Amino acid sequence: MSRRIFFNPITGLFFRIKARPKRKAPVNAEVERLRAQAKEELPPRLAQLAAIHGFKYNKVFIKNNLSNWGSCSSLKNINLNLRLVTLPQELQDYVMLHELCHLKYLNHGPQFHALLESVCPGHRELARRMKEYRIK
Repeated sequence: MSRRIFFNPITGLFFRIKARPKRKAPVNAEVERLRAQAKEELPPRLAQLAAIHGFKYNKVFIKNNLSNWGSCSSLKNINLNLRLVTLPQELQDYVMLHELCHLKYLNHGPQFHALLESVCPGHRELARRMKEYRIK
């Protein structure tokens, strides 16, 4: 565990914060096989969905995340979890459409959900189905 020392100018005191080490996803032959499969299958499908629905993104990255299936940055980059390839196709599409909608709304507000519903009817049921799957 690393320790950092900070100064509080209001109190004039120094204090320490103990940082927990980040949890890292294990890398093994299975992960590398999934990564190769994901790099082959996910970017073309993302491009296809973006073209169908009129979204434009910058770059796509395949990551070995432990905490999410996908994310979208303010730079319009989309990150997809390599384990998406283990999900049924309709759930893969749901995650990719969810992230594409974040290109327009970087939140989960009503406008975001209205847009997601327009490109992915029944998205709330798909979100419920996602809870059956865990990222290992």
